[in-house]
Formats: sequence, structure tokens, C-alpha cells
Amino acid sequence: MKRNILVLSLLSIFALAACKKVSTEEPTPTLDVEEKNSVLIAKHTWTGCGPCGGWGFTTFENLTASNPEHVLVSFTRGNLGGYGNQAIYDFIQNTFDIPGATPTFHNNLDEALSVSQAQQQMDDDGVIANSNYEWRMEDDKIILSTTTKFFQDINGVFTLAPYLVLDGIIANQSGHPDGANTEHHRVAVDIAKPAAVASPDFAGYTIADGQVKAGYTVNLEFEVDADASWDPNNVSFALMILQSNGDGTYKLINTFGK
Repeated sequence: MKRNILVLSLLSIFALAACKKVSTEEPTPTLDVEEKNSVLIAKHTWTGCGPCGGWGFTTFENLTASNPEHVLVSFTRGNLGGYGNQAIYDFIQNTFDIPGATPTFHNNLDEALSVSQAQQQMDDDGVIANSNYEWRMEDDKIILSTTTKFFQDINGVFTLAPYLVLDGIIANQSGHPDGANTEHHRVAVDIAKPAAVASPDFAGYTIADGQVKAGYTVNLEFEVDADASWDPNNVSFALMILQSNGDGTYKLINTFGK
């Protein structure tokens, strides 16, 4: 599927005019981007699974409390207030070969890695790229502004996947003492998309294709449906930078959240 790239900075426009996704000039990013790696700590879970509401729920709460420097997301199968979490769950499971059994915990989309091993693996590669974001509510939409910056010379096809994450969804969870009144945390419920793109793409939107120079910076704006009643403190995004392997699979390069 051909993806759209929306380039909003003058730096990126210059790169396109030169028919390359490359810049040798100093970037002028809209948002500051920290040269830092963050592990994606993810729970693959199901609202109809008893252990998911028992030890799985407790494990995720403990991981959240003990890893504030990383990005924690729950990929959840089952209806949570009518949101699109099921489609995201299916994409993550199928694309990254996550086992069907729940609950499953995986770091940087690899069930075999501990948090420390995932961090070490990223540190061995150095910081390839990272992102930052700001968002605002406009009527029934969230407008998301992002900046992604590359810190190394690298070649490949890279996408940015901006997942909408909600806290405080009240819905059923088997195995949890609160049952139908369980408060779910850090659930990926949707993915933002550029306004000009008709359908969202869970693999994200192209930010670079080909040879990329250190310092290359891309500013993108996205939108996603929202409920005006949401508490802003419960709204966040997990920005996943992915590198295509060329066969429909991807490698997670970095994740940003706040």
C-alpha cells in the first residue's frame, strides 16, 4: 500500500525538490527531539481472559510504576467502549508474530526480550531516530503535531505510527474484581492519520525512503476522532518509528510517549 508523506518543514520541502529524502542542512524542528531510546513495553491482552484480569493486570500496573522512562501500551482484544482496539490488536499480533495466548508481554514487539535486554539492544544500535508531539482538541477531532529527527546516517524505508492511547476506559474485564466496571489503562484505541489520507494505516506513514543523513527532520500533522468529554489527562500518544523489512514486516526503531 502506497503511503503518503506530508512534509511541512522547509527543510523537508528542500529534500523533496532535490528528489531525495535527504538533507545536509541544519534542521529547524518545530519541536525539540531528544536523542534518546525508549523501550515499548506492551501487554497483549483480552477482555474475556481471566488471567488477563488477574496477574496480567497486576503485572502491567507494576511495569507502569517501575518504568516511567519507557512507553507502556496495552494492545487489547475485545470491545472497550466501541473503540478500534480490536483492529490494532489484530495488526500487532499478525505483523509481529505475537502469540495468540493472553496475557502476553513483549518489549519492542519481541516476546523473547526483557526490558533490560530490549534497552541494551537499542543502545547497541545507538539512537537512530526519535520523535516528539503536541496535541490539541478541535470539536470532535484531536490535531496531532509531530517532529521526527534522525540522529544517524541510515538507509531504508521508515514510517511513523501515531497510536492514540487512552486511560480510564470503563469496560468489562474477566478475572478482575471490578468486572464490568474495570478501569483499563494505556489502551491503544486508534491511530491518527494525515487529513489528506482516506483510510488509516496501522503501519504508519512514510517519513523517509532511501538514504537519510543525520539531522534530517520531518514535521507532520495528523488528526483522529475524539470525544469532547475525554479528560485530557487520560489522552496520550505512542509514536512508533518503524523500519520496513521489505516483506510486510517491520523493525521497531524507537517509541516516544509522554
